[in-house]
Amino acid sequence: MDERGIIIADRDAEFRSQVAEYFRKAGYEVETTDSTVHVLCSILQKKTPVLLLGSDFDQKVSSSDLIHLLKKCNRHLNVIMVSDDLPLDQARQVRKAGIFYQAMKPAETGDTEELGLAVECAFKTYRANRQQERMEAAMRRRANRRESVKKQPVPASRRFSWLIALAVLIFGTSFLALSAAESVQRGGNLGIWLFLGFCALLVVAQFFPVFRIKLSQRVMAQHAAKEQAASSEKKSS
Repeated sequence: MDERGIIIADRDAEFRSQVAEYFRKAGYEVETTDSTVHVLCSILQKKTPVLLLGSDFDQKVSSSDLIHLLKKCNRHLNVIMVSDDLPLDQARQVRKAGIFYQAMKPAETGDTEELGLAVECAFKTYRANRQQERMEAAMRRRANRRESVKKQPVPASRRFSWLIALAVLIFGTSFLALSAAESVQRGGNLGIWLFLGFCALLVVAQFFPVFRIKLSQRVMAQHAAKEQAASSEKKSS
């Protein structure tokens, strides 16, 4: 896809030559044609972002039908309709079909300022739409990855590790409880302190997953903020 590509489609050869020269000097890649088939093939294959289309380009196909077909080939295409005097009914039809702008055909040589501004705005809109589309696609990919991670089954080794840990916990608690009881009977406090220390360790261990989740959420929030700032800088540039 040519990010600076323009197609000028008009039956007026002099107009095509004049406008093509202007945009080539402005740094655009320009293609001119008087064939509907050529326009369709170029839009379909090259995905050119901007089309300057004469209002009476094809006598057999209406402008609104042609625009509708071209937008099917490339939904990001920005069509600038160029006309001397467009009837109101036709103007409504082409706007409904999705033209980007309706410009007057230059009355004299060098009178291309309106077309230049329209094309510049069309490319800005095109780049913004593409950037938005990429951001939405990236967000969908992240959401899909999260869903796939959630749906993944817990490995058998992980389940067994939890069972082993639970068994050790039960055994250790029982052992320390018995030691504490014997220590009390003998008049000592060591077993009690061991039992209390073990219980405190269990309580503290319960808080670690909470800390870990909060930390990961904080890291994800910082990462998202950096990505948003980078995308804002790209749009402003």
